[in-house]
Amino acid sequence: MALRSIGIDEFDNFQFDEQGRLHWRGEPVLLEKRVRLETYQIVLATLAAAGAFAAGLHPFGHSFGWW
Repeated sequence: MALRSIGIDEFDNFQFDEQGRLHWRGEPVLLEKRVRLETYQIVLATLAAAGAFAAGLHPFGHSFGWW
């Protein structure tokens, strides 16, 4: 899909409904998309975050003589 600029005269195509949702030429505009992780993805992300924290903590603790 090719992108193009809109002119000042096309701004009249934007509309808001009663709930404040944005529409373009009568079609709703998607402003956000939520991401839902599966259980195993949450576990893997937690392990990766803990590993990244430990990898950063080790040189920090070593420079202070903690280990």
